[in-house]
Amino acid sequence: MAYTTIDNPELYFQTKLYTGNGSADNAITLDGSEDMAPNMVWIKNRDATDAHLVFDSVRGATKHWRPNVNEAETTDADTLDAFQSDGFKVDADVKVNTNAEKYVAWCWKESADAGFDILTYVGDNQSGTTVAHALSAIPHWMLIKNLNSAEKPAIYHKGVDS
Repeated sequence: MAYTTIDNPELYFQTKLYTGNGSADNAITLDGSEDMAPNMVWIKNRDATDAHLVFDSVRGATKHWRPNVNEAETTDADTLDAFQSDGFKVDADVKVNTNAEKYVAWCWKESADAGFDILTYVGDNQSGTTVAHALSAIPHWMLIKNLNSAEKPAIYHKGVDS
């Protein structure tokens, strides 16, 4: 298989370490050499045992799911407020913006060139269902979350059989 060379990975992925300020509308700007408008942001408080939160632009900024907790999707307007052209904006929820606490945010840009796509679909409870995506090849890795269920996410990798 031919791989695409990505000259500047900061166009598609950046990690941001930030300190919360406890205020609404706290703009978090990514530090990379390139402005990147993230489509998926995974936030973890590094000073507390708060749950991880995963947000994406397809479902909307205030919708999230927690990969370390078995629960359905949640809508919370006090967490991530907006995806911006050079980062994102968080509100005052303790899981994303406690004053003086340290956080990490892993940010991805949706791109066929980088092999990353976010989509939603309605399952049909059938095996062998085909789901359309915007990638130019068959995915080798997938993370699938039933947003209406407390089930754990399913992870697929082409190199693992079960």
